[in-house]
Amino acid sequence: MNRHVRSSVGSTRAGAQLTTFFGRSCELASVRERLNGDARIVTLTGSPGVGKTRLAGEMLVQMNEQYDAAVFIRLAEIGVQADTADVMQRICNLLIAELRISHHQPNSEPVDVLIEHARDRRVLIVLDNCEPALDAVAELVERLITETSAVQVVATSRAYLDIHGEHVVHLDPLSIPAEHADRTAAGQSEAVRLLADRASAIGRPLTEQDDWPAIVDLVRWSAGVPLVLELATAQLAAGRAPAVVLDRLQGGASLRYGPGARGIPKHHLALDIAICESWDLCSPQQQRVWARLTVFTGGFTLEAAEQVCADELIDHDEVLAILDHLVRYSVIEGASSDARYRQHTFLREYGLRRLSAFGELGSLRDRHCAWIAGLVREAADRWFGPEEVRWLDLVNAESRNITAAVAWCAERDEAERGLAIMVDVLLTRAPFFFATEIQVCRLVEDLLRAVSTEAADVRISALAMAGWVWIALGDHERGKTHLDECRRLACDAGKEDAPAVQLVEGTYEALALGERSGFTKLAAASAGFRAVGAYGLAYMADLFHAMTAGLLGPAEEADRMSQRCVAEARSRGAEWALTWAEWTRGLPACSDPVTNNRAPLRRQIELGDLWGPGWWVEKNAWECAQAGDFVGAARRIGGSDSLQARHGVHYNGLAGFKYHRGRATAAIALVLGPVASTVAYREGSMLTDEQIMALALGDADTVPEPTLTERQWEIARLVAKKLKNQQIAAIVQFSARTVENELTALYDLLDLEGRQQLADWYWARSAPTGAPTAPAATRRRG
Repeated sequence: MNRHVRSSVGSTRAGAQLTTFFGRSCELASVRERLNGDARIVTLTGSPGVGKTRLAGEMLVQMNEQYDAAVFIRLAEIGVQADTADVMQRICNLLIAELRISHHQPNSEPVDVLIEHARDRRVLIVLDNCEPALDAVAELVERLITETSAVQVVATSRAYLDIHGEHVVHLDPLSIPAEHADRTAAGQSEAVRLLADRASAIGRPLTEQDDWPAIVDLVRWSAGVPLVLELATAQLAAGRAPAVVLDRLQGGASLRYGPGARGIPKHHLALDIAICESWDLCSPQQQRVWARLTVFTGGFTLEAAEQVCADELIDHDEVLAILDHLVRYSVIEGASSDARYRQHTFLREYGLRRLSAFGELGSLRDRHCAWIAGLVREAADRWFGPEEVRWLDLVNAESRNITAAVAWCAERDEAERGLAIMVDVLLTRAPFFFATEIQVCRLVEDLLRAVSTEAADVRISALAMAGWVWIALGDHERGKTHLDECRRLACDAGKEDAPAVQLVEGTYEALALGERSGFTKLAAASAGFRAVGAYGLAYMADLFHAMTAGLLGPAEEADRMSQRCVAEARSRGAEWALTWAEWTRGLPACSDPVTNNRAPLRRQIELGDLWGPGWWVEKNAWECAQAGDFVGAARRIGGSDSLQARHGVHYNGLAGFKYHRGRATAAIALVLGPVASTVAYREGSMLTDEQIMALALGDADTVPEPTLTERQWEIARLVAKKLKNQQIAAIVQFSARTVENELTALYDLLDLEGRQQLADWYWARSAPTGAPTAPAATRRRG
């Protein structure tokens, strides 16, 4: 038999690729490796439009010479039919025609003719878009691979065939840019490169003058799915600006090719058509669960799906089997290592429209909100124990669902309900652990503005918790504002001695003002919390008591409270709480500060704590200064300032911290002098988070520092001042293209993604210690 590549049903031959092929090198290599090995059936799976057909076509172009015959059969036009035998016969007839099998008995079954012809030949069969005929394809493939010696099949399908010996290669979407990425950083992603390629091909190239924030948001909405990007390009071809395309998405319903488009498979003419095929492959129960799952944002667990989706229409015990179906048909992504299912934005928004059509959108969002409220309440009550880290991770994993639930409360004019949820989130301490406390507190403040002043109880709690957090972050004024209103409302309600009020008052006096009078209020808060069984909050009051006593003295108070915190955290088995208790044992006002125990810091880093390690670095700087290692102390102070700048906090402005920082910096300046101390500060400030931690742990003897040229420092400074490339080019007297190249080199050197990260990097190093660590503006050339 002559080698040939043929395709059926579609008018374009599989080998005639009309557009550039992007990415997929790993997936393509995986398919080739499997076919060159012992795989007889390889199935490419993935969501609608993810590029299964294109990858199969590219594979066929590269591999067809290895076979006696290679054929590409398009099954999209067959449609969903009930009779498996009839569909299987149609597919066999297509294969017989494509393989040019002419000598056979006219009364023979097509499948028998096909098997007899291919029995000892090397034949590669690509069956494209198998999902409408899944049972027929599975039956045919099973016979082909068991009754021939060398036939290999590559199937593309939203669902795997589920036959013995099948190799499944799942296609993920193309890489997408980070949120708020600029043009240069965005251009590194495969999805943006594909959009730019297709836009250029239609005569509408993407340029520097385009609205890149809108382009980035559009590409991120696409989730990197090529079909969505191709359809977005069609909208650009119609003369629409990227922002208009983004604003008029209508949940994806607007993404379609214009009338008269040629050479496009029918199921790719519009996004809704492609998704509707998956919808039609689901039973009414499966469709309803699909729609209900769309109230989740950022993924969900099996338990969450069961709680929110099950009711009198959907039995609780049916949910898992329905999820299995939706995973198999690539409607949702299967549970990964974190046990969470996920859904692409365009599939989710399609489901949301269906949920509205069912008339269930309001009731399901309310059910989702109730689930979130119960989850964070339980986490707030139960975190102080052996499962502390699990609760922290769980609350953080549901952060987007929490935001969605609170937004629903605000939309329903139920801000008080949303505020109660956010208070519980703060009580879990997860915002501290994951360094999201600023965003959370700002959301609390938005809700406070919407809540009636008559909602005294929840308002007092929210003001107390938000004020407490702001004080701990070093924002005294903001914390004091919340404290004053909290105290006024509490007095009006006769609750001025409530533990939450005592906690924020004691924290403000002891931590912000450096007054030991706060100790009494912190002790009262602890006792009040214990009286109502709130042992986690009681521990936090004790911890801040130990912290401030360790900074302010007396030694007896510092020793007593640090030992109490260590003993209680240890007895409860609360691992993260214990690392903080151990930190207080090394504070300078203790009678015998523990300065050589780095194990708790290592454990915080291992746990993924984004808050605590910075406090260890600051304390370690004071210890170095006390021990006479002034260069090491200055480097650690530079690193501490850099960490604080990156995380948006300023705890070295707290009274106790300010005092001990001042003593250390005075000693450094006296011994090293202004030049050497500034150099050491700068060395520490230019380190990454990992390098700063290594320094504090004693794992790094030298300080690596990226070497920037004078020109690079100047460009970084101008980017930080929010100048555009053309403005920068005019100042440094280079072309805009040279500036762009310099920026690319800077991103690579500093491992940054875009202008905003470069600006943050520059500002974090230019003034955190009060002395510039980046060179001043250079003199203009000429």
